[in-house]
Amino acid sequence: MGEVVIRKARKDDLEEIVVLAKQLWDTEKPFDLNLEDNYYETEEGKDGLLKDIRSRKRFFLVALIDTKVVGFVDGNIIENDGVYRQDVAYLSRLSVMDSCRGMGIGTKLIDEFNKTAKERGCSFVKINAFIDNTPAVNLYRKKGFKDYSMYFMMKI
Repeated sequence: MGEVVIRKARKDDLEEIVVLAKQLWDTEKPFDLNLEDNYYETEEGKDGLLKDIRSRKRFFLVALIDTKVVGFVDGNIIENDGVYRQDVAYLSRLSVMDSCRGMGIGTKLIDEFNKTAKERGCSFVKINAFIDNTPAVNLYRKKGFKDYSMYFMMKI
């Protein structure tokens, strides 16, 4: 396998990003039974990804091996409404192709996301994960993220 290259996502990456987003969705679905089935395969899901790729307010990066997209990360700067003293970036999605896990691609994507966030003036990066998604939680802790908050949800 070739070298891993991280670059800004482009609209022509959409097809491969949809595959990775679906994989992410399938991973998270058991943790949140309220998630729609196959969202990223719908026109709405694809349009949302394309909008995020094109947005100047977001940063959307892909990892490539040779010319194949094998992972992505995206997020945005949380608009400072006076709550935070310093700007915060929110890492909203991270996905690495199942067959490429354990190769450090997730780590490289997070590192590049953090670098981009810092270049845009952010001092902090936030991310959330389902507590039972052990591989994701372990990766984030390994990368230096600290347990910060807990969301609660109940069906009524």
